[in-house]
Amino acid sequence: MSEGYVQNGPSGRELRCEFERTLKGEYCGERSEVRLEGLLLCEHHAEQLRLEELVAYWRAIMAHIQLWSGEARSRGRGDMTRLLEIERLRASMDLERASTALQRIQDVRSRDGQDGSGDGRALRPLPPLLLLSTAVTG
Repeated sequence: MSEGYVQNGPSGRELRCEFERTLKGEYCGERSEVRLEGLLLCEHHAEQLRLEELVAYWRAIMAHIQLWSGEARSRGRGDMTRLLEIERLRASMDLERASTALQRIQDVRSRDGQDGSGDGRALRPLPPLLLLSTAVTG
């Protein structure tokens, strides 16, 4: 195994995706190819979990930026407020990119009528970045 990819199980047979062991709990009959957080997952579910984690991360960053921006404004720190606004714009772009990618893979699965046992198609390239300037009021 290298870089999280699984070759075969101990008996030489292919192992199936363990996505049902996550909080989502849906069954997936695809072959597991990636080891992530102690689970053997198909590429689709590994990517979905990575993107969900990334979206949660950027939302937390945005909340912290909003908190610190308010504190900087209340202390009259215009210089810090401007720097935090720049960071808010960067974080909002990263949040938008991760949210769009997550929505895309969820849409592909639902459009194809897959119930967690899909064909593991790769994601299409991301569209140009969109600025999410209304995510957090500054």
